[in-house]
Amino acid sequence: MIYYRLAWSSLKRNKQQYGLFVFASAILVALNFIFLALIANTSLKNANGGNYIVLMSNLYLRFVLMLSVIFMFYVDSFIMKQRNQELGLFNILGLTRSDLRLIIIIEDILLYLGTIILGLLMGVSFLKLAFLSLQKLMQTQNLHEQFSRQPFLQVIGIFAFFFILILIYNLFRLRKVKPIDLWGQAAQGERQPKNHWILAILGVLTLAAGYFIAVTVKPRITSFTQFTLAVILVVIGTYFVFIAASISMLQFLKNRKQFYYQPNHFISISGMFNRMKQNGAGLASICLLCTTILVTMIATISIYQGGQDVLNSWNPYDIMMTTKQPLTVQNQQTIKSLAKTNQIRLGQQQQMAMTEPTMGNLTKQKFQKTDLSTSTCTLSTLTIKDYNRIQHQHVRLKANELLIVSSNNSYQASKILIKGHQYQIRPVSSFKLYFNYERTILKPIFIIAANQKIAQQINPQPWILVNGINITGQHQKQFVQQLQSTFKLDESFSSRSQLKESFNNLFGGFLFLSIIACISMLLVTVLMIYYKQVAEGYADRERFQTMQQVGLSKQETRQAIHSQVLLVFMLPIIGATVNIAFALPAISSILKQLSLYNDQLVIYVALSTLGIMLLAYLAIYGLTTKVYERLVHAY
Repeated sequence: MIYYRLAWSSLKRNKQQYGLFVFASAILVALNFIFLALIANTSLKNANGGNYIVLMSNLYLRFVLMLSVIFMFYVDSFIMKQRNQELGLFNILGLTRSDLRLIIIIEDILLYLGTIILGLLMGVSFLKLAFLSLQKLMQTQNLHEQFSRQPFLQVIGIFAFFFILILIYNLFRLRKVKPIDLWGQAAQGERQPKNHWILAILGVLTLAAGYFIAVTVKPRITSFTQFTLAVILVVIGTYFVFIAASISMLQFLKNRKQFYYQPNHFISISGMFNRMKQNGAGLASICLLCTTILVTMIATISIYQGGQDVLNSWNPYDIMMTTKQPLTVQNQQTIKSLAKTNQIRLGQQQQMAMTEPTMGNLTKQKFQKTDLSTSTCTLSTLTIKDYNRIQHQHVRLKANELLIVSSNNSYQASKILIKGHQYQIRPVSSFKLYFNYERTILKPIFIIAANQKIAQQINPQPWILVNGINITGQHQKQFVQQLQSTFKLDESFSSRSQLKESFNNLFGGFLFLSIIACISMLLVTVLMIYYKQVAEGYADRERFQTMQQVGLSKQETRQAIHSQVLLVFMLPIIGATVNIAFALPAISSILKQLSLYNDQLVIYVALSTLGIMLLAYLAIYGLTTKVYERLVHAY
């Protein structure tokens, strides 16, 4: 009973740190519970595109679970370091190592029970709101929350495992240390580090390599692998640079006598020297979390907002059919008959003859055929006759002249070399039948030639007929199904309404999952900053109080505090901004594989997201600085 009372008394005395740990861990329990409920939900699995959402939920669940365990170990290490002095006092009063071990076990059990109960209450409370939000984003009414034992048991078991790991780590740590030595460990700092120029140079080179890959990556099938490599290099380089650069920066400031020998600068710089390795690693972690939040939100918001552009690229007309022969009169009559049966009104129709696409690379000077792994675009050709009919124009071309259609009119060269022949090029700003044939990850390029002979010479592929039909009416789904079944065009038939439903489900669900994951990352980021400030506040409190006793005024103390906090606090968000600036080309390349070619939208979303992040970061700065200041001023 005495051990329980000691454990409970310790939790009450440190309720600010333990309470925040339980609250944050409970939120992570709730978020993981929502992921598990999504995975187990049968209505989501049966929804259009629901299997993809379940698959993404599994991936996000693994990421958030990894984030949860890292965060819990991080906070536990901070709390245990603050508790070392208390454990040492218990030892001096007569408690043995076994007694201390039992107290830690009881505390861990109490923390687990508080976390899991509060987390499940939050998870159940927010589950309905989560499904309503998911319905809104997916634009469907077919989803509903379901309560089953499986998510409850899974989250209880998973977090029990996490707490057992933390307990084992704490008991092992206690076994390796003499209990009497715990008394002085809370106040111990790190050994003053030396400049690690090799680490700094290696960090800069690693970052530069990651940035170079991110900037030069092309929208091809291997770009995701390249982007993954760039991410790994940036993560490693960020840690190296933050640790080494932080030490170098402090050494540089210390050598500037006029700057260093001022009360606020002297206090902050001398204090940070003793814990700069830990500071650098913590700042790097915060920087990478901010970067991950920004990358995730930029990508998901861009694809969600650009869904209409993707839809237009895949289906410029309500129905797209590709055939090898023109539609006969009988075919046209069948279409009209099915439309009448389903009360559908046929609107504008277009037909275009084009060559099947060829994969390759298009530069400012030439087009070269390549295989899928190295291709960035597909090239198809058609005649000026079809182009004029579709566009209602009267353009004339010579034998050596071509029109070229590309996404966002991105190709602006005046000449092009294809199969040893050089042609004069005129870019076209818009084309009503510009679309992504076969919905590949490659950017479609259309070349308009003077006649079929030149078109076939440029792209010697079989000719196909592309048919676009606009429709209106109430029974479009039935009409589309009957039309597809009648013509038996499984792979070369697509419906705008079906694609729109799939896009809404897929992109909306992806955005929803990303928001939950970003909430987890934001929570971890805020609390890492908070605990970092608290840890430094405890470490600096005695030093500031000693300085105040020998004449340091409260105003000078406040200035020193702001100097120290500001000196390192802005580094993570600056680093995240630099990372995002170099990551944007890679993000844009990956989005282009989803047929989103609107770079202006991506830049606008990036600037907006970064602005919101900066405002949130400054708000966190203000709040955590007050916490640090209260700790330092506590006598």
